[in-house]
Amino acid sequence: MATRMMQRNNLADAFVLVNDEQTNAALKAAREQIGDAEWKKGYSPENKAIVRDALKEHGARYEQALKGNLVGAEVAETQANGETFRKLRVTLENEAGRTILSADMGSEFAQRLITKLDTATREHAGGEVSIGAFAKQTERDGRTFVDHVATMKGPDGQEVPATPGHFEKARERVEAAQKPMLDAGMKDRKILNQIAASTRESYFAEVAAGLSERMVEQGIAPKTVANERGALQAAAFPALESGIKDHDGVWHNLSIYEKGGQLTGTLQRRDVQTGDYEKAPVVFEPDGKGGLAALAAYDGGEKLTVSLSRSEPTLGGHEKVDVRVSSGDQQIHEHPGRLRANDALQKIPDHREGKAIEQALGVDPKMLNPVPAREAQRAPAKAQEKQHSQGVQL
Repeated sequence: MATRMMQRNNLADAFVLVNDEQTNAALKAAREQIGDAEWKKGYSPENKAIVRDALKEHGARYEQALKGNLVGAEVAETQANGETFRKLRVTLENEAGRTILSADMGSEFAQRLITKLDTATREHAGGEVSIGAFAKQTERDGRTFVDHVATMKGPDGQEVPATPGHFEKARERVEAAQKPMLDAGMKDRKILNQIAASTRESYFAEVAAGLSERMVEQGIAPKTVANERGALQAAAFPALESGIKDHDGVWHNLSIYEKGGQLTGTLQRRDVQTGDYEKAPVVFEPDGKGGLAALAAYDGGEKLTVSLSRSEPTLGGHEKVDVRVSSGDQQIHEHPGRLRANDALQKIPDHREGKAIEQALGVDPKMLNPVPAREAQRAPAKAQEKQHSQGVQL
């Protein structure tokens, strides 16, 4: 059975092929014609016309709707530049073959589609559906905004209604994730917005993972979707989190994930002068003292050491892992951060990050202090790319 992967292109206001030579050439030509500055602004009727003309000129395919029997919905992970990104993958099948729709989990389109998939996987699983989308321009406070609205029709051709309540629940989690920052006096709207975007993404990833389980239990999802439930759920959450700021008030964020049995990740901070984010990869090794240490080397030449160590349990009985960042022999902060765990790590047997931290530090990951509202309070480098790294945030 032939399989193709499609993705939503917001500028074209259509679905295009993934990793297709003609499509890539067309998008490159369109971007050169539009210019980087306008391209980054996203959809406009003018950009839509240019992109579609380029696709036609290069013989590249684009479609307004994707049709087939709904046989899969899952959370997938992709790797790029040392980071992990979460995707919504929806599988449709018909006589022509299999179509896999891939969408960034943090995108408005994916999140709107998930609310409809919640209904469709209960009422139309295995049945024929049609997935579409359209760009809708609205004016608010004298500015033009673009909403990317997902549509889905069932076998009867009628629009599948969204399951209500998801965006309200996501908003509640955003408020819970931002509250500690706001209570501490955080006023940086950019960081708060990034936390909100990350929290929403994690919520909808959780919902999507549940839809996948539903289809597996119904016996409809293909074998490629019916993988280990633990691995699927693990993809939906960062496992371990913490927060810390240095003596100058600069927040440092550490994303950690497991790779080949080893804990690796990225140390990220915001440049006070430029407002840009700097990243440095980290690979943790035993420090010879019962803990773990990693060197973070920034492009400018500065090097910081990140350390993880087990300390005395809290009064509540929770295991405790301290997180420290040092420049030379000096800590850059007054108090160490504390590692915390979300529901995924605490509930999933043999969670990969959990196994790695337990083997390295002798800490029972299920006894780590829980994350409030089961959400990361993290500030990724780019809200639209959603740092999608699994694991710890410092």
